[in-house]
Amino acid sequence: MGAQQVKTTPSQRLQRIGAYLFADLDRRQEELRARGVDVINLGVGDPDLPTPPHIVEALTRAVHDPRTHRYPPYLGTREFREAVAEWFAGRFGVSLDPQQQVLALIGSKEGLAHLPWALLNPGEVALVPDPGYPVYRSATIMAEGEPYPVPLRPERGFLPALDEIPAEILSRARLLFLNYPNNPTGAVATVEFFAQVVAFAQRWGLVVVHDNAYSEITYDGYVAPSILQVDGAADCAIEL
Repeated sequence: MGAQQVKTTPSQRLQRIGAYLFADLDRRQEELRARGVDVINLGVGDPDLPTPPHIVEALTRAVHDPRTHRYPPYLGTREFREAVAEWFAGRFGVSLDPQQQVLALIGSKEGLAHLPWALLNPGEVALVPDPGYPVYRSATIMAEGEPYPVPLRPERGFLPALDEIPAEILSRARLLFLNYPNNPTGAVATVEFFAQVVAFAQRWGLVVVHDNAYSEITYDGYVAPSILQVDGAADCAIEL
C-alpha cells in the first residue's frame, strides 16, 4: 500500500494569528532589495552597532568553560539572579529577592509569549496596547484568551485610556500589557502614571506585564522608571 499524502491544516488558533508582522516586513524588504532598492529598515529593533568587546570576550570564555556545556538551573543560576537584583537596586532603587522575584529567560519574548499560558484561562481577556508588539496579541490567542485592543492616541501622549475600557471587558480581564518607553510610538511614562496603573490593576484584579525593553535607550535627560518602583506593584506587576 502506497504512502498517502497527509494534509496539514493549521489550528484555528494559528489561523487567527495570521502572518507574523516582522516576517512579512522581512519578505517585503528582500523583494525590494532584489529590485535594487536601498532599504532603510525601521522594523524590528535590531542593534546596528557591534556588541561591546568585553561582552564578546565574556561569552567566548563561557563557551570554552565545560561547566556551561550542560543544562542550567531552571530558574537561572544564583549568580545571575543576584546580579539582576543588584542591578535593579542600583538602577531603580527597587529591592528584589533574587530567589523569589527574579527569573532567567532566553529573552523577554519568551516571557511575553508564555505568560498568557500561565495566567489566562480560555476566554479570559488580555488588554493589549494598539499599536504594540505583535506577541502580546498572538500569545493571548495561542493561550485561547481574548485580546482586547486598547488604543494609544497622540492626544493622550500615547498612554492607554484605561478609563474608557468597558466594565464588561474588565470583569473578564486578567492581563494588562504595557511597554514604556514605547515601541513604536516612542512615548514615555512617569512613575505617577505607573502608580495609576497599579491602582487600576488592584481595583480590577489584573496582572500588569510591563515590557521594559527600552529602559536604557532614552534621550534629553529623561530616565525611564520601573513600574516596580510603585508601592504595591510587586504584588500585581511583572517586568521584563
